[in-house]
Amino acid sequence: MHQLIIVGGGPAGISASIYASRKKMDFLLITREVGGQVIKAGEIENYLGYAMVDGIAFVEKMIQQMEKLGVKPILDEVIKVERKNEGFKLKTLSGKEYEAKTVLFCTGAEHRKLNVPGEKEYTGRGVSYCYTCDAPFFKDKKVVVVGGGNSGFEAVEQLLNYASQIYIVEISDRFIADEVLRDKVLGNSKVVPLLKHRVLQIDGDGKEVKRVILEDMQKGETYTIDVEGVFVEIGLKPNSELAKELGVLTTNRGEIIIIDCNNRTSEKGIYAAGDCTNIFAKQIITAAGEGAKALLSIYHDLTYGVSSWI
Repeated sequence: MHQLIIVGGGPAGISASIYASRKKMDFLLITREVGGQVIKAGEIENYLGYAMVDGIAFVEKMIQQMEKLGVKPILDEVIKVERKNEGFKLKTLSGKEYEAKTVLFCTGAEHRKLNVPGEKEYTGRGVSYCYTCDAPFFKDKKVVVVGGGNSGFEAVEQLLNYASQIYIVEISDRFIADEVLRDKVLGNSKVVPLLKHRVLQIDGDGKEVKRVILEDMQKGETYTIDVEGVFVEIGLKPNSELAKELGVLTTNRGEIIIIDCNNRTSEKGIYAAGDCTNIFAKQIITAAGEGAKALLSIYHDLTYGVSSWI
């Protein structure tokens, strides 16, 4: 039985694994892929030590650091976690089983869907959740970006290099992206801001997206715009299903609740860090910090014991 199994290999999981290695712990890192959402990130300007770095290059740096410390991730997907005696048993998609005294969930989050007609049918054929991956495919085309937060405006900023016109759709009456991003994006003549609007349907010719039906919520009217791309940037859904099955408390948004500053959850022996939790800021730097903090907490609890747990 290992001391710890870290589930998830984004910034939180990688940070935790680096600290676990330095503490000489007996641990495993199990993840579908190394890097998580960072792989799909564009230019990163707000991580200490990097004035500018793209997501892929940043992940490569993290991998190099893991390799230097001897951390070898198991590329697999954990599909089941259950209590066993004084620890836990984890089952993976490949059929492997592992046991550990503690589990650290660093499972991150995934993009939320619009859940409108046509979205599923045209995913990969005009509907995208990764502007860094797909923006170059929309050169000289009209597109819609759904979401008025930072991720939506970052998508628009990148699409400005390719698309001929960009509609940015936000369901509320204001954009909540950082002021710097708003200034960059809204001042461009290619951008058409649509506040108090929502997407009702995505249509196409059976092969690719051709139009979007919108609702002007202020006027109570619907109308159609001709576009060839829809970029969905409306936030993240935490990957917390495994934790929920263990009885871990979550918020009404499905975020794993951190019960104290030591990254403990409501269930003894289970910890969590990063975007799957209810921390306020979902950022690369906060995920990495939370991963390090969680690992130090686990090391302390395994070494010196835990005085109490709710």
